[in-house]
Amino acid sequence: MAAVQPNIGIPTEHEASFKALTLSAQEKEFLTRPESLESRDLCDGLSDPPTLLCVIYTKFSFVHIGADPTRRFLVARQFDPDGALKQFQEACEFREEKHILRLYDLVQISDFEQARQFYPHWSGRRDKKGLPICMFDLDHLDRDTVARWETTRKHSCWIYSKSGQGEPPNPDMLQLASVYHDNLVRFILPLCSMMTDRPNPSVPVTNSIYVVDASNLGLKQAWGLRFFAQEISWLLSTCYPETIERVFVCNAPSYYSTVWKFLKGWVDPRTAEKIVVLEESEVLPTLRECIDDANIPTKFGGNFHFTHGMLPDLDDNIQQLLNSDSSKSLPPGPLKWIQDSDGRRTALAVGSKGGSERSDKIATLDRIGQ
Repeated sequence: MAAVQPNIGIPTEHEASFKALTLSAQEKEFLTRPESLESRDLCDGLSDPPTLLCVIYTKFSFVHIGADPTRRFLVARQFDPDGALKQFQEACEFREEKHILRLYDLVQISDFEQARQFYPHWSGRRDKKGLPICMFDLDHLDRDTVARWETTRKHSCWIYSKSGQGEPPNPDMLQLASVYHDNLVRFILPLCSMMTDRPNPSVPVTNSIYVVDASNLGLKQAWGLRFFAQEISWLLSTCYPETIERVFVCNAPSYYSTVWKFLKGWVDPRTAEKIVVLEESEVLPTLRECIDDANIPTKFGGNFHFTHGMLPDLDDNIQQLLNSDSSKSLPPGPLKWIQDSDGRRTALAVGSKGGSERSDKIATLDRIGQ
């Protein structure tokens, strides 16, 4: 598989913005390798100077080229370089202050898997364009689940100790949520970018599709989700802008418009614009426009046996890329890409269990460009 090469053509009307952001980011050294990142770790989803700010403007949307995350901030700020740089700086400072990169390697796998119950999680499948499909059933954000989430809001911020001694990480809510979403930008999106079985294999995958089941969403539950929606929306819009292409809210109840009045004020406006609300009769026809039946959950009329909280069930082509003949699923906990001593790209399972740090190889590809 050939290495992805960035397309250097950019819209003339945005060239000045690209140049201004590039120079400012370089001057402030925002694109240097994070100090807390291990030497073997790849910078996917964090910083990647070789593919800085390569974007193509199409009639319908921005199609992102390359793996550098700063371009997402520029698009999120509507090509305002000063605003994009400020937001990117805020995200970098948040990641450093919260010790996210170190926590990613040390987080307890059980904590990470608990977070899977709180947020949309990758199904292991992709849409027709090759974007990862993240699923979520709002019925599982019940009172008990939200109460467990609330306990993480009360934790003190975990501080990394270079001595390596002390209790296992006990992250606060934003730390755990950030580690969980880092798994999307550091592992899942790069993995989907490696796949050539999509319409534009030279264009890296930089965002995802959310499919949300709202069948049992009630007014009381919606009111109980106000703090959850507000804080997670802040995290996504600040640190993970433009990682969502579309949110399909399926089987919306007749009173959804009333529920939405509660939630809309706590959701980032750009994210809100991407939400498509579907009544039961609209779900299957709409999903079929962008997702094959094999990847649509059976409860929506497709053939994919999805259950909330499950580990990714890899499609056949991804399974073949990873040479995963023994299992269609990925291991629990955080995953990342590293460069091994031979220069090959390797998928690694990290996190900790029982006080022991994990470093298990999942797959090794032939070349770093794969």
